[in-house]
Amino acid sequence: MAPGQGPVKIAAALAIAAAGLGGGFAYKKFRTYLSEKKERKEREKSRRRQAHAEQKAKSAPRKRSAQKRPRTRKTAKSKQKPAESES
Repeated sequence: MAPGQGPVKIAAALAIAAAGLGGGFAYKKFRTYLSEKKERKEREKSRRRQAHAEQKAKSAPRKRSAQKRPRTRKTAKSKQKPAESES
């Protein structure tokens, strides 16, 4: 596959093989880097979600007690009968 004859062809073939091998290593490292990057993002997301859930759980009781007020019951008032006019 390499151009040339004799030792030149062998050297070219070795260069191509080395480039292929180096490319293979580089590709493997790049794929590893991408997968680790993805895992880091997922871990960070789950940490944020967990922290948010904990914060929400902690602040919820205080929020409710601050907003809810006891209801004041209306007292039953006796209705007065309208005065009948005598005419």
